Amino acid sequence: MGSTFVEFRNRGFEADDGALEIWLLLLVDAIDKLPSAPQWLKEVREEWYINATAVFGYGVMPGLDRVVTDSERRDVILDLCSKAMKQLNDYGPVITMSDLNSILMANERHMFTADAKTERFEKVGDYFTRLVRGELKPEENDARIWLHRRDG
Repeated sequence: MGSTFVEFRNRGFEADDGALEIWLLLLVDAIDKLPSAPQWLKEVREEWYINATAVFGYGVMPGLDRVVTDSERRDVILDLCSKAMKQLNDYGPVITMSDLNSILMANERHMFTADAKTERFEKVGDYFTRLVRGELKPEENDARIWLHRRDG
């Protein structure tokens, strides 16, 4: 399992691919719960879903510079981040292996093999949100979070 440098406007942070996959899938779920979504957001949803589930082997690339092109889109993404963080909080301090694999829609080759502390995903979500807001400082790059997952 690797890691990805999530970048937006020449700033970013490094995150474990497994944690980033879960974060993107929580954002996908938040998009799916919207009563309607503009076409650009539907396209983002598909891209993030594929990036989070396909196991390409080269990282999980959210493509924020392509997605967040104006303040309206930024506000939409930040609202989705807020909803994803609430969903994480609803799990409590630990997300079970079963719940993680359910979020990930795992198969035998790509799955979590242990429970994980929710704070690991919250940290990725926090960095992601602050990055989109333009609040992440260049020296902040400690979101590297390793999880127990089997990739075969």
